[in-house]
Amino acid sequence: MTIDVDGGITIDGVLKTPFPADITHAAICDKGLVATWVDHELRLARMALLSLDSELKDGGSRSDLRTSKDSMLVEGAEWCHFIDAEPLALVADGDRIVFTLWSRGIYCISSDSTEIWRSPLREVDGPPMSNEVKQLFIDGEALHVWSRNGDHSILSMDDGSVISSHQYGVDIDLDSAYFAGEHFLLSSRDGTCVAIESGKVTTIRKIRGTIQDAAHDGEDWRIISWRDDLKLHGEITQRSDLGVQLFLQEGTWMVLDNQWERSPHQG
Repeated sequence: MTIDVDGGITIDGVLKTPFPADITHAAICDKGLVATWVDHELRLARMALLSLDSELKDGGSRSDLRTSKDSMLVEGAEWCHFIDAEPLALVADGDRIVFTLWSRGIYCISSDSTEIWRSPLREVDGPPMSNEVKQLFIDGEALHVWSRNGDHSILSMDDGSVISSHQYGVDIDLDSAYFAGEHFLLSSRDGTCVAIESGKVTTIRKIRGTIQDAAHDGEDWRIISWRDDLKLHGEITQRSDLGVQLFLQEGTWMVLDNQWERSPHQG
């Protein structure tokens, strides 16, 4: 399955567009694909769950959306909600879905859309928007919440209460974060990468651009950044097209580029 940012979902070579807006976040839960669709021009957003046990359907056109923006739903959805604030992050694990809404808070719902808990955004030190949530990770019964200023909170998946919070003393404007066991990798908007292991900063490195995707291979972080392939502690290899996604295929780390071509990471 591949998901286009402009709303297209391709499964087994069949492309469907259930809603005529950008898909901003997506995750797999026990009942299927949960995603958020946002149209900034029309100031609207949807969250919906699509079952993957049946064929996806095409929704209306963008012109249809313009005339029915207050009523159009995601086509074929098991459930669909209108969202009154921009979704910032989304993660799912089994029958639990956690998401954040701009200036509202963090929400946990079941995969049938029943609310389990909600938690307010933490007040953190720094300039405006410092507490904007950039990334969520579920690790068992712990929810890791990373904010734009690098603040790291751990919440209980049971009730949303704060278990602990951390600041690592690194000046960062967080763009994205990646997680693997005890390893975190932070990507700053200025190209700074920060590796954290077992609660301690281990590496800080400047790269060209921001990280497009990253994965820990058990020994090091593999990274794609614009037209660069690299390991955090290794050399940089350039590629002709923009890398989009890293994935493991039959024991080999591969890169999907913006031409939908696959090639080995670092050649």
